[in-house]
Amino acid sequence: MIGRTDDVFFLPQIGYFVNRICTPEWIIERQKIDFHDLTFVISGKGEYIINDVSYPVTQGDMIYVKSGSWREANTSAAQTMVLYAFNMQLFDQYFAPATLPFEVLTKLEPDPKIDHLLERIRQLYTLREATSVMQTTAVFMELIAQVLINTGMVKGASSDPRVQKAAAYVMENINRHISATEIGQAVGVHPGYLNKLTTKHTGKTVSRFITSIRVNMAEDAIVYEGISVSEAARRFGFSDIYHFSKVFKKTKGYPPSTAKTLLS
Repeated sequence: MIGRTDDVFFLPQIGYFVNRICTPEWIIERQKIDFHDLTFVISGKGEYIINDVSYPVTQGDMIYVKSGSWREANTSAAQTMVLYAFNMQLFDQYFAPATLPFEVLTKLEPDPKIDHLLERIRQLYTLREATSVMQTTAVFMELIAQVLINTGMVKGASSDPRVQKAAAYVMENINRHISATEIGQAVGVHPGYLNKLTTKHTGKTVSRFITSIRVNMAEDAIVYEGISVSEAARRFGFSDIYHFSKVFKKTKGYPPSTAKTLLS
């Protein structure tokens, strides 16, 4: 059994991305984690121990450790390993906690697109700018969509990678107005069909789908980054603070000025 496959749609909040160089006798001590850990083995060999089960890992492997799991890892005296690792929280389209639909250990087929997306994330993360953080999240969603394709899991899931790509496109262009036609062109489907896809897999029309992503990201920035309502309106593509406040309250049921008090 794979993890949760009834709803592949997700929104990640990436805590960190690290290019980890693991020397011989490197170790992560046993601990219970309160975040999701997704790691790609770029080269070398080592061992992960998740919930007291040992997983030998090698180049091309992907390790997914759910929040709440016990995790430890190591290399032997004769081993080295290079990892790209993500620490994140995951939410579904209703902003409730979510998981990714992967086993602890997945052996990926060689895939230049996955390699390219990982390298793109590495480049973006080094910039440490507000726009690069949003772009990193968008590229990460493309990465997961590609992993679903690589592993053949798309056919078994109720979601569609085109919905993930649409969400990624919205997030990558979050500071400006974008239309269903533009997103459809980016994803490769007619805007009318895209509307059917988002309605089927998220319960929202394309318009509401776009608004939901923008509002959720704006709320996240207000609550966790401490930015002002006016800055959130500007950063997330709303014409002015009044329009933003109106859309936010209609979507969330409360004004953005109270979000930090209610959720922090």
